Amino acid sequence: MNLINIVNDKTVSNSKQSALIGWNVRQAIRAVLFNEQKQIALMHIGAYDVYKLPGGGVKENENLETAFVRELLEETGCEAEKISDLGIFVEKRKEWKMLQISYCFLAKTVKMGVLELDEAEQKEKFTLHWIDGIEEAIKLVKTNKSKRYDDRYIRNRDLAILEVAKKVL
Repeated sequence: MNLINIVNDKTVSNSKQSALIGWNVRQAIRAVLFNEQKQIALMHIGAYDVYKLPGGGVKENENLETAFVRELLEETGCEAEKISDLGIFVEKRKEWKMLQISYCFLAKTVKMGVLELDEAEQKEKFTLHWIDGIEEAIKLVKTNKSKRYDDRYIRNRDLAILEVAKKVL
């Protein structure tokens, strides 16, 4: 896969860089997911008024394919099929001492179902929204104004992924 971008604390908040010794490495999947009406799935985190692409962490002893299927089922309720790889997005989060590597895909729904949000997602008021077109999805992600540490990364990451998907389409 191609590298989409690497962001770190300096990029996001002008903090100094640090070595990666003692840091946690987290792998995740992200998807730009289309339905039959050519709408794009975005998750809205109601507790912070933030829009994000569906996806999440790869569990221990889980491969990327299994994580792709599981995360999209949980967050969107959809069975999905990969259309293409979009690339890899790397986040170096100094405050959390975490290096997150997101594997990004363009995908389409195969079967609609019911969301299976975990307890944390329910607490943060996750809801699924189907957005008319990639430009509208980009506009909504740009509205993310949360000052929460995680949300600054979500905005930067998901905008970059959507821009790559826009070029592929």
